[in-house]
Amino acid sequence: MNRSTPGQPAMLGGTRTATVIEKPAVLAALVRRSVRPLLVVGHRALLFGGDGELAVDLLARWALRGSIPVAATGDTAPALRNRGVEPARCVSAVNLAQRLVDPGWTGIDGAGPHDVVFIAGLSYALEWTLLSGLRHGTAPLVTVSLSPAYEPHASFSLPNLSWSDWRSLIIEALDLGEETP
Repeated sequence: MNRSTPGQPAMLGGTRTATVIEKPAVLAALVRRSVRPLLVVGHRALLFGGDGELAVDLLARWALRGSIPVAATGDTAPALRNRGVEPARCVSAVNLAQRLVDPGWTGIDGAGPHDVVFIAGLSYALEWTLLSGLRHGTAPLVTVSLSPAYEPHASFSLPNLSWSDWRSLIIEALDLGEETP
């Protein structure tokens, strides 16, 4: 499978597709340029990993280090709390997506609309559907899929990656170092 073929090949999403983030520097630039970022963490972040480490471990370290508000979907709130991250809101992914496309919504913390939304850990079909809605919504929003499968409806997406490649890219891009959580 090509690195920019959707994680589920039948899910190709039109003529305009996500820019592939091949280099950690691109993801790092997106993080630096975001003014009001939001990290959305889904239940698959509790399943994806290796060698005793899960995706949620790295995402929690990033949220703590960058003081990034986190929206916990599914059953991720307890896992995030166990890692020292208090979610700004526990919400269903569909409800959150509906709020994100509302130009009058003041954000997850009431301090204003978000400009960049980083999404990780949703099931592929759910993430694909939500990103399609966000892409066609009225609010100006940059979406970044941090999932290890290419999401064509995002503004930017990681390519199809194994755990070790995903982990390396995330650690380098988000300046997490090699310390353990």
